Amino acid sequence: MNHGEEKCCSEECLCPVEGTLTTVSKKWAICIVSLLGVREEGYRFNELKRELEGISPKVLSERLKELQSEGLVNRVVKETSPPNVTYTLTEDGRELHTLLQPLVKWIKDRE
Repeated sequence: MNHGEEKCCSEECLCPVEGTLTTVSKKWAICIVSLLGVREEGYRFNELKRELEGISPKVLSERLKELQSEGLVNRVVKETSPPNVTYTLTEDGRELHTLLQPLVKWIKDRE
């Protein structure tokens, strides 16, 4: 095994995806991505909170911000009174949603 192969087997190999993996592996993140993938028009904050039974507003807000910073979620603000904020998946978020579907199905089938 040459030096390059050893480096690839180390933690450094995952550096480019580490932030995304950390974000997606947090509690509720997969549920949020899965739910947002259901409706093209997205969800408002309170709709997400209602659908994700048991999530606190603080955690939902944190996860949405993290998913947004990773480029997986869009936050769209319509300048109405009061402002209308909708969350949707980005193109990368939609791709992740598609990739997560077999995992979500597998989990549901085990219940």
